[in-house]
Amino acid sequence: MNDPRARHDGKGRPAARGLLALALSVAPPALVGCAGTGQPEVSYLAYAEAAPPGEIAAGGWTVALDEAAVAFGPVQFCAAASGSATLCSTAIAELLSIAQVDLLAPEPQPLGRVRGFEGEIRSASFDYGIHWFLTESAPARSPAAPGGHSAHLRGRATRGDDVVEFVADVDAVPQFQGQRAVPSVAAAAIVGAEPVRLAVRFDVGAWLARVDFDAVLEGAGGEGGTTEAVIAPGSRAHNALVIAMTAQSPPEFVWSEAP
Repeated sequence: MNDPRARHDGKGRPAARGLLALALSVAPPALVGCAGTGQPEVSYLAYAEAAPPGEIAAGGWTVALDEAAVAFGPVQFCAAASGSATLCSTAIAELLSIAQVDLLAPEPQPLGRVRGFEGEIRSASFDYGIHWFLTESAPARSPAAPGGHSAHLRGRATRGDDVVEFVADVDAVPQFQGQRAVPSVAAAAIVGAEPVRLAVRFDVGAWLARVDFDAVLEGAGGEGGTTEAVIAPGSRAHNALVIAMTAQSPPEFVWSEAP
């Protein structure tokens, strides 16, 4: 297998060995080749585990969701404490697929297969369905992105007689070419020869708890009764969701023995 640790040099450019970033940019994952490295290879399945939130408390408002979907992937795992392309010169494993996750479904949902090498994992970096590879002139949206966005949320926020029926189409876009939307989050695992599986745990309730629905109501011009609101890119509520998804409450990576 092309060594997934050879993604970047220390300055975020494609590394001379492997050129995996280039392969990811111009070929589907199934076409990425393999080459021996002398280090034992591993391959295991990854699943999304959502925490259906029920009622969500958000600053005096009670939020209920009717729809909640997010696009997730690709993911790079690093042995360094930071998964940033500028600090993690070589990846130890990668999940190349991009999948749409139903955040209201209680059962595990398949994300694809992680491929890499035995060793310690200390950090991860990933996209939410919108990637910006080094060979692309602008960010690109995956077909798995709900409506072309990183996340789609629809529901209602209630406070007394005030009801806000809202729709949020959230875009978590990489800030720089060659980087991930989430440059680095902590992860902890030592993957050896024993079979393992990876759970990626999402908490959409934690994302919506960060939204100021007073501001959403005011922006929609509502005052009492039921108000329809669109949480649009550039709005304070949209920015709060992006920050929650990428920094405050990103998904958690949990490895366990394969059943």
